[in-house]
Amino acid sequence: MAHEDRLQQRREQLIEAGLEAFGTKGFHEVTVRDVCMSAKLTERYFYESFRSLEALFSAVYLDLNRQLKDATLMALGAVKPPAGVASLATAAVRVLLEFIRDDPRRARVMLIDAVSISHDVQRISGEITRDYAELVRGFIDLLFPEAKRRGVDVDVIAAGLLGANIHIATHWVRERFATPLDQVLESNVLIYRALDAYWRNEVKPISKPDRASVRSLKQ
Repeated sequence: MAHEDRLQQRREQLIEAGLEAFGTKGFHEVTVRDVCMSAKLTERYFYESFRSLEALFSAVYLDLNRQLKDATLMALGAVKPPAGVASLATAAVRVLLEFIRDDPRRARVMLIDAVSISHDVQRISGEITRDYAELVRGFIDLLFPEAKRRGVDVDVIAAGLLGANIHIATHWVRERFATPLDQVLESNVLIYRALDAYWRNEVKPISKPDRASVRSLKQ
């Protein structure tokens, strides 16, 4: 094998070993030695590819998000037209839930440790979140082209929807997947159904309460 191929092979071994170590023990309980033993490589080869454990964690995190994004886009592309909000949301959120349930190591890395390690890792997490929010925004623009005209801040809506998905998934992870997947999925999709109903005028916007109404509530 060429040197570059051997280097790439060792890097992939370390990323797989990193997923095992971080996903089972947690970032703060892992050492370089742990990763090297799992990868069956010496520390010399570790530092050939990564300057620190944090750099390896970032590589694992980015690799998992690439896998998730590819799977999500594939699932969305398979939705048969006419694709409504609920069907698209169901396809995308199911991918996320199955991705973390099928390998809980992914959940530990992506939803638990990624937000608590360092500023650099949190920055990467923020960039990934913005990418997904942009994806959600694209579908909102496509499905509800009159949103801006109606005074809706699409960026805020997209960030809120994604945040709800992430927090519901994180709660599910922390309860060790006790709730059936389909029930968690429906809870996620319910938020999208509510948004769809609002745009279809099935749910009327709440008007601003007058002072008399506020006083009566306080009493």
